Amino acid sequence: MAKKFLCSQCGQTFEAASMPDKCPICGADTSHLSEVKSKGINTNGNVYTICYAAVMVVIVAFLLAFVSSALKPAQDANVAIDKKSQILASLNVRGLAKSEVEGKYNELIQETCVLTPDGQVVEGEDAFGVETKEFGEKFPVYKAKTADGAEALVLPLKGRGLWGGLWGYVAVTPDLQKVLGAYFDHESETAGLGALIKEAKFQEQFIGRPVMGPDGNVALTVVKKGASEGDTQVDGVTGATLTSKGVGEMVLTGIQQYVNALGGAKPAGDCCKKAEKCCDKPDCTCAEKKQCACKDGSCGDEACNCASDAKCCAREECPCACCDKAAPCEKAEGCAQLPECCQKHEACCDEKADCCPQQKPCCKEGAETAHKCKSGNDCCKSGVCDKSGSCGKPGCDGDKACCGHK
Repeated sequence: MAKKFLCSQCGQTFEAASMPDKCPICGADTSHLSEVKSKGINTNGNVYTICYAAVMVVIVAFLLAFVSSALKPAQDANVAIDKKSQILASLNVRGLAKSEVEGKYNELIQETCVLTPDGQVVEGEDAFGVETKEFGEKFPVYKAKTADGAEALVLPLKGRGLWGGLWGYVAVTPDLQKVLGAYFDHESETAGLGALIKEAKFQEQFIGRPVMGPDGNVALTVVKKGASEGDTQVDGVTGATLTSKGVGEMVLTGIQQYVNALGGAKPAGDCCKKAEKCCDKPDCTCAEKKQCACKDGSCGDEACNCASDAKCCAREECPCACCDKAAPCEKAEGCAQLPECCQKHEACCDEKADCCPQQKPCCKEGAETAHKCKSGNDCCKSGVCDKSGSCGKPGCDGDKACCGHK
């Protein structure tokens, strides 16, 4: 590193690596030379360079963090608008200005929920807040209407293409039988090839396609262009075999997961309620006769009988009056052959065994019974008859002859 020296004879300063033998300007000997000590920071030193770089990095990082924080609300709003635009595209609503997206989304999306793989509703979680990477672990469902007013369920999907992730939204009928619309997007597929899955021309091929195959499982998929053999097979993009295959797998396996989570192709009406509620409303697919919903998610018959669960339901309108109160609609043995009074009064059942035998008809004060106490032989075992023929309290109001009791 060069040092500065001053010559007292000529008054000039010069730089040299070390003390020279004489002044390079006037030739004076070393007795006239002295080193000039630097005052302040040596801007030519390594320490200065390192410190300067560190300070600049800190300042720039702070500025970037500040700008990012200030812009985050606007960025999040743009991301949300883009996501809502994609969901609307699956409902065949496209080409909206950013200012129109929010209103149209609120108009068409009626209800959302998040399901677990076994079909349970995740309480307090919003479907819109579920990230793409969580699809498959959580199942967000959007109950909506299409552009032409048809009822629909929008099912978000995720998959893998040639170069990166794929995702999409498929709108299906509430019974999961037919596609009403679709939208797909990608991270980094090849422009002009795999990237064409984002185009409406490719997506519109799905509209009107059946979802299920003859075996009752999801059959909708994507195949090589020209190789489709049925309505459930959609032509892929020419020259983008792996991307098309990725979309096909995403649709096939993704929708099947929703079918499993929703308990089969039946959750019409209020899609986001638990399975045992699926038949509470007359617009349910499984409730054309307003049948009862079994606790395993299936539907019972009009008599509230379930194939897999004796405790078929707890709905008041189910004709299961002779039930153990602790387990509604669990019929006690023999209830089907009981007299009419036992179908009207739950209190008549004696636990689960020997429900309302003929010797002990329903005795509910003030109620019409099947057995009028016309004689002592027809009297209730649990009491005595008063003069009106209805079941009274022991003592028979002092009339010892009313039921043959002494």
